[in-house]
Amino acid sequence: MEKSLPCLGGYGEVTVALTFVTDDDMKSLNEKYRGVGGSTDVLSFPLWEENGRFVPPASWSELPLGDVVVSPNFVRANAENEDIGYNIEMARIVIHGVLHLVGFGHDTDRRRDEMWGLQEEILKKYLIRLEQRGGLMAE
Repeated sequence: MEKSLPCLGGYGEVTVALTFVTDDDMKSLNEKYRGVGGSTDVLSFPLWEENGRFVPPASWSELPLGDVVVSPNFVRANAENEDIGYNIEMARIVIHGVLHLVGFGHDTDRRRDEMWGLQEEILKKYLIRLEQRGGLMAE
């Protein structure tokens, strides 16, 4: 991304833990942490959330954001249902998860529109860069 998210301030580096799990594992996590039955495509576990707000420590130069957990099988099903490439949908889902780590949500129409608009803007920039570099290795 060419410009940093305003919510990230002046951190020199941010890190995200990305984990891929089976549908059964995702179902268990979804039930345990969200109280929702069934699997899902992505779950995010932010380190710096207080009362629904992104509140990271100000004095750190490096900032771990948290964990993004993805179900590749669920993402594949999304891609097939939407008739788009798996790698594009995977990129979208990872971006979505990272946005949750920095305080974005979709619990209201306004917040959903803001988050999904930013998600698509980031995805578009990512895809343009991939195209400039010769595209994805495999679809």
